[in-house]
Amino acid sequence: MWCLIIGISFLSVLSWFVNTFPPENIPFLILFFVIVGTTTFFFSLFVFKIVRRALLVTLGVIIWLLLRLLGLRDFYYPLLLIPILISLEILFQKR
Repeated sequence: MWCLIIGISFLSVLSWFVNTFPPENIPFLILFFVIVGTTTFFFSLFVFKIVRRALLVTLGVIIWLLLRLLGLRDFYYPLLLIPILISLEILFQKR
């Protein structure tokens, strides 16, 4: 339950940040990715209840946003990113 409350709080911080600061400076971009990562982590932790999966979903979202920032907007990138994350999940499973 706390994960949902923290996720909603960071979502409101994210919406305030996006509406207040322009994405022109590197420190603002880094702070944007930190806020997006934290928001994604807590929402995915609420959904999955497993920290490993929440970290992998957060990593996938951050990598996808970085690819979009760099101008790599082809639809093949998410299609390649999803199997990579699934294979990392299988790799890090406890045996």
